[in-house]
Amino acid sequence: MDGSMDDMGMDMSLQQMDMNAVMYPEVTGAASAIHHNMKGMGNMKMDAAPAKLPKGFITLNYAMLRSPDITTLPNAPTRTMYFRLTGNMNRYVWTLDNKTVSETDKILIKHGENIRIILENASMMRHPMHLHGHFFRVLNGQGAHAPLKNVLDLLPMETDTIEFAATESGDWFFHCHILYHMMSGMGRVFSYENSPPNPELPNPEKALRKLYRDDRAFHAMAHVGLESNGSDGQLMFANTRWMLQTEWRLGLHAEHGWESETHIGRYIGHNQFLLPYLGWDYWYRKTSTRENNIFGQTSSKDDRRVFCAGIRYTLPLFLLADIRIDQERKFRIQLGREDIALTSRLRFNFMVNTDREYMAGFGYILTKYLSLSTHYDSDMGLGAGVTLRY
Repeated sequence: MDGSMDDMGMDMSLQQMDMNAVMYPEVTGAASAIHHNMKGMGNMKMDAAPAKLPKGFITLNYAMLRSPDITTLPNAPTRTMYFRLTGNMNRYVWTLDNKTVSETDKILIKHGENIRIILENASMMRHPMHLHGHFFRVLNGQGAHAPLKNVLDLLPMETDTIEFAATESGDWFFHCHILYHMMSGMGRVFSYENSPPNPELPNPEKALRKLYRDDRAFHAMAHVGLESNGSDGQLMFANTRWMLQTEWRLGLHAEHGWESETHIGRYIGHNQFLLPYLGWDYWYRKTSTRENNIFGQTSSKDDRRVFCAGIRYTLPLFLLADIRIDQERKFRIQLGREDIALTSRLRFNFMVNTDREYMAGFGYILTKYLSLSTHYDSDMGLGAGVTLRY
């Protein structure tokens, strides 16, 4: 999902359309009712006849809530803010307006004003948005009796509006209440202007750095294949924006050779589909033959060390397209993908490039960290064994 979808006229606000039945049929027991719940999708054709909801099944939504008391805000200037809930589901990075909390300044508000916030969930995950220290009104059509909440759960493609009276002082965190969404950056800090120092926070600068540290943190990932024709694998350190990665292929014999590619790059764009990078590559293989790529350039691997620069782009179906040039002005274009799910446990992966290299293989997941694997490599031949993942 590129975050540019709208609700296609389905009035996706306050969960009036039951996306729970669509996304979580195992929870609601409404797996057979998906077509029924999607009947408002304009001219889109349904493959099956609408099914009835289970007997006694009632869909609850925020539009049903009504405060017993009047909750209108004081008569004061109103400031409207708009936030788009965004993220990259493949890399599991979560943002507001494509920025993490550490990439933004505090949002200054004034004591006594009213703050209205329009929230659009442009991702395919739900986000329960929580505001510390305040109750906010959910504008749900109940007028003066709009309900008060401090968490509002936004389903995919949903747009809702909340508002609150700025009656406090100090700094208050606004964030997704799913912990790993919050820690990856989905939040903002509301700060009251001209607030006195907080006596319970002796070092506010240090506290803010600690908050920012979460979405800036680097995390390690790895997979190591140990097979009868050698070892191939990848080690990666990455955070919200940056990636440091090294790949290797080690043959059992000098004729098979070995190679490594180490790159550092930065993800760019709303969807983080684009990754420019710089790197260092090394190849060795005991052979006297010299190979040509499809551009007619010599591609010797006997003992080659080069710097390179390139761009990687995520295509539809999560295919990775990679184009690069090295210091010897040799081009390489590569296409591949790992972890293509054929069944719940069986995976397929492949790679092909203009250096006339190719690879294809299968993996069968045994545990979270261990898979049986086999693959054919144009340099190392056929092999089988296990793959370890972290």
